[in-house]
Amino acid sequence: MNKKCPVCYGVDTHLKNKKMSLHLCRTCRHTFTVIDRKEEEKYEEDYYLKAHKNWFANPDYELFETVFDTSTQFLGDKKVKLADVGCGQGAFLKHLLQKYKSLEPELSGIDIIENSHPGIKFESGDFLEMEFEEGYNIITSFMVIEHVIDPHVFIKKMVESLAPAGVIVVNTINNGSLIYRVARFLNNLGFPTSHDRLYDHHHLQHYTNKSLKTLLEMEGVDVVKIKNHNYKLKAVDIPKGNSLIMGIYKLMVAAMFIISKPLNLGHHQTLYCKKRK
Repeated sequence: MNKKCPVCYGVDTHLKNKKMSLHLCRTCRHTFTVIDRKEEEKYEEDYYLKAHKNWFANPDYELFETVFDTSTQFLGDKKVKLADVGCGQGAFLKHLLQKYKSLEPELSGIDIIENSHPGIKFESGDFLEMEFEEGYNIITSFMVIEHVIDPHVFIKKMVESLAPAGVIVVNTINNGSLIYRVARFLNNLGFPTSHDRLYDHHHLQHYTNKSLKTLLEMEGVDVVKIKNHNYKLKAVDIPKGNSLIMGIYKLMVAAMFIISKPLNLGHHQTLYCKKRK
């Protein structure tokens, strides 16, 4: 029996890779992983300090600036009231507070781990079970939706928590990026290492621009901008090994980052949306 696509709900899907439990939807071209709940990655302290140390030690401040500037342009002259869903350790919010002191009472972070920082309201718990009367007019989510089993429930909650004419920003991996394309090509030639790292069960959803846009529009927002981009090379999680192998790996990633930029095939994607009237 075909698995239902978590994005378009279609059943024209097929098992693309048995070893990685990968399914492809022929309708919206979304790729998703089907696993038992017990196989899900645990989000505890080691997730930030060990499992993905490079990523969390090197926040993408350039992306943070771009997201805030673009969101406020779409918002117009309205006063900012912002929530970051799945904020992790709060790097985005802390950066905004440091640069824009006037935002102090208007920044909120939501995550399953506990946080505290002067000037930022942090809430710990399941976002889907929380009730908000804050009137957020910007809701952001960085590198979260690829971990979510039911993305429609997640986006629906964001839309419900958003003030009229508010802005939603969703940032995630780009399954249509150059790195993913090269990894799939090498896998077909019998070299699965890069493919299996990218499609590890760490991520359950693998969005293209098309499938993420489809998801967002189905939940009542209009996508007003799509940006494909890369991130800091320092933040790349490099597989452990001898220094030569690690150096070669980093060099290959750097080369693909350079090549992908003019092709608009960056490893990450950020979509900006406005709540439909």
